[in-house]
Amino acid sequence: MKNKHSTSNYRFADLHCHPNLKTFGHSYSCEPKNTNYRSHVWHKKDPTATTKILNTLLGLTKFSQVDFTTMSKANVKIAFVSLYPFEKGFFINGPLNGPLSAQIANLVTSIGYSRVRHIQKHMNYFEDLTNEYHFLLNSCKKLQVNGHPKKWMFTNSWLQVEKAIQDEDQIAVITTIEGAHVLNTGLGKYGKPTDDKEVFQNIHLLKKWEYPPLFITLAHNFNNDLCGHARSLDPLGSLVNQFDNLNKGFSELGYKVVQSLLKNDEKRILIDVKHMSVTSRREYYNLISLEFNNQIPVIVSHGAATGVDFSGNINTSLPNGYLCNDDINFYDEELVVIAKTGGLFALQLDGNRLAPKKLLKKSIFNVNDPLAHHHSAIIIWRQLQHIAEVLDQHGLFAWGSTAIGSDFDGTINPLKGIWTAEDLPLLADQLLLLAENYLKGNNKLTLLENKTITAEEIIQNFTIGNTLTFLKNNF
Repeated sequence: MKNKHSTSNYRFADLHCHPNLKTFGHSYSCEPKNTNYRSHVWHKKDPTATTKILNTLLGLTKFSQVDFTTMSKANVKIAFVSLYPFEKGFFINGPLNGPLSAQIANLVTSIGYSRVRHIQKHMNYFEDLTNEYHFLLNSCKKLQVNGHPKKWMFTNSWLQVEKAIQDEDQIAVITTIEGAHVLNTGLGKYGKPTDDKEVFQNIHLLKKWEYPPLFITLAHNFNNDLCGHARSLDPLGSLVNQFDNLNKGFSELGYKVVQSLLKNDEKRILIDVKHMSVTSRREYYNLISLEFNNQIPVIVSHGAATGVDFSGNINTSLPNGYLCNDDINFYDEELVVIAKTGGLFALQLDGNRLAPKKLLKKSIFNVNDPLAHHHSAIIIWRQLQHIAEVLDQHGLFAWGSTAIGSDFDGTINPLKGIWTAEDLPLLADQLLLLAENYLKGNNKLTLLENKTITAEEIIQNFTIGNTLTFLKNNF
């Protein structure tokens, strides 16, 4: 069993990552001599035994997961870089809105005290988004990594991606956005009501960018006046208030925003349904069926399967209790919609979403467990197996819609042994073994194309192949 060094030649695409989240935050620092290196998108800070223990105990990630140095070492070829101006609800909750709360928030998020204070004070999400976009535009594109020149480049079409990834030393970057609050919505409780005219003007400006987002996560963690969101911040308890518009459906403005984003004028911006409430998601599927004849691909940039259908039935060979059935995750009927529309379902590498806590096997006494990659690969394989068996039951290709959407450096709970993007090749090695065992065994698949595929093809599809197909068709 490979557990120290990977021999895999897999390439990777990451549908949802944040190499810019902490680095952009530290660009606000008023002490550049001490902290400027932390605003460098190539800056790599490896996990240590101490920081792994800190992460296991408190959920604090004091190492970098998806900087461009790490991605270069991991053979990540396509990075969907998510722009995310933090919502004010993270940093303002009743009396928790000043310097002390900013210090606490910085401890949790590691985006920098000055950045948190800026978020607490500003009243324009779209301006904040534009600043983050320009930060990335102006970031260093080349660096020597272990004596080899590495680089990354923005792309805004499939032809550019195809050309970029032919260079073994280059990463193709595609911009995306997390949260439609960036259109400057959801600020009513802070004194700025949503202005419909401003919202549509901002959509127009987005589409005029040199590198406009391929997709946008419509909802995120707080009310945005457009659609309801799913509960996502349970571990923070009363420190944040997600109740405004929680689990609700679309507003009238929300419907118009979706139609405007999907309008194929300057540039169609696709919808990522992660973080939407179940009600909003079902309304969205109905909208693309009625108004677009299911010709719009449904995207989940970083998600997980619940393991059940909307009625709570288990339809696969996996026993109950292996997957996490929180409703921020996705039900069997949704997996079918994604596959039928030619969409992508990217699995996030956040343990809290992939499985119940009892299965995550993280301990402060064994953070360097040599079998960690194997245990974590089993958790991810169960997701792949469940999705495959659901799609097979519906007469669909079982291995053609899944991808990786790590959410690295997005304040997640990483799986043990899969701490950073540099661990992706080790993960692929273990998934290959699991796929081989599944295909050889008495599995539940019925369609010939789903049973006779090779294990290598399954994992290659997951790591990059399905993403390449999606980009050929939609970018």
